[in-house]
Amino acid sequence: MAGLSYLDVLRLTGDVFLGGLLSVNETGLPTEFIYSDPVRPSKLQISLYGSTLGRYLMLDVVGKGLVDASQSRGMPVIVAQGDMLPLATRVKRPVCHLRQSSMRPLEQVGQIMEQTADEVLVQLTDVSSPWHLRFFDRQSFPVEQHMPALLECAKRFDLLEPLTRVKRTLENLKGGTEAVE
Repeated sequence: MAGLSYLDVLRLTGDVFLGGLLSVNETGLPTEFIYSDPVRPSKLQISLYGSTLGRYLMLDVVGKGLVDASQSRGMPVIVAQGDMLPLATRVKRPVCHLRQSSMRPLEQVGQIMEQTADEVLVQLTDVSSPWHLRFFDRQSFPVEQHMPALLECAKRFDLLEPLTRVKRTLENLKGGTEAVE
């Protein structure tokens, strides 16, 4: 059974973070949803982490905490923001960022075209544009190994739509705290 997990972390007012991880099966139906409580740094953390505090809270506290707590072991994790790709060095699951290109489709479904050391184009359906698939490094996301799950899911649902579900759910959970874009 193929499936994917989707991770988003919102920065709320100040240095407060809220994250959610949604796992779906090959048809896009939810199999798991977990979320963090709002994470507020202590005064000591603010002093010690300085300008690295936001990255630490987003990756090491919220992101890693959610991926480690998930029961959907082995599923690739698609992150909402490219700056979350270093999460791949902190967890034991493959992590990538996806976005649709505006290019003409590649010659065949399943085709992979190298772009840079950390990005490939992949053709996931026969009619849509190829997808930009970014990863931290090739060791943390062996594209060929994860293509079957991506292809199976792409046949049945829009691969980015579950991220909108995560964001909408986090917006509902945040209550009166305002998000910072």
